[in-house]
Amino acid sequence: MTDEWTYEQGAEYDRILGQTTGLLAQRGDEQAVALLVDVRSMTFASTDEVIRTEKVFDPWLPTGDDGPAIVTIYRRAAVLDVDEHLVSRFTEEVCGRVAATLSYVADRNGEENVAYVRARPALPEVEDDWRATYAARLASDRPSNQARREAAGAAHPVEDGLIFGSAEELRVYRALKHLQARFPAEDTIAIAPLPSVRLRSGNTWSPDLLVTGRGRVLIVETDGPHHRSLRRYVDDRNRDLQWQRCGVPVVRLAVEDLHDDAALTARLREEILRHLRRDG
Repeated sequence: MTDEWTYEQGAEYDRILGQTTGLLAQRGDEQAVALLVDVRSMTFASTDEVIRTEKVFDPWLPTGDDGPAIVTIYRRAAVLDVDEHLVSRFTEEVCGRVAATLSYVADRNGEENVAYVRARPALPEVEDDWRATYAARLASDRPSNQARREAAGAAHPVEDGLIFGSAEELRVYRALKHLQARFPAEDTIAIAPLPSVRLRSGNTWSPDLLVTGRGRVLIVETDGPHHRSLRRYVDDRNRDLQWQRCGVPVVRLAVEDLHDDAALTARLREEILRHLRRDG
């Protein structure tokens, strides 16, 4: 049974989630922090686990023939709404660590008996004309892995019918388009933003940009400040290793280096010529 939710509670729950993330950051749990910043919303739900029963003298509650109302108190779970592809990353171990901190924060905010954390797929946002939208998608030539980002709505930039995770990714895409136009027609590149790819490790990832040409492939990632934490650095190196096992090099660009268009284009041209060179 999910507790009744109001907009006021939504703001309160977001504050609890933020305070929990802050405490976990102070304690050095970068893995949990990296997951919690991607949570869309949180609510609380009662579980079937009974803590205790209480006698309550309340004229608004139904009573038995021989005394006060009996109220059953259940343990509660914090339910986190996240993008579907992130649900599997909320492992039992991670949820246990988050629950230990969130329970303390929730109790301090008047939300008692929160003992568990679980993640579930967030519901997609839809417009009033959703029937026409999805009918048009079915009628299109073929499905696209870009659909994984469509649930984010207008929060993400769009260009050439393609969706990007950030303004920085769009800037890199535009620089690659500039290079694409400059290369000869018979020796050019193709650009794929946010393709969904399953690697042998069992993970499904969406690199920021995949560039292919001359029979070779290059991954380009834009790294914001959150990539500099020790936990995120280790995760990024693990992802790069998975790509390297496929023979695919990875180029990482710091967002602070993307503001000079000429320098960005020159850097990308250098990386393309190095990694997408002809055999022999």
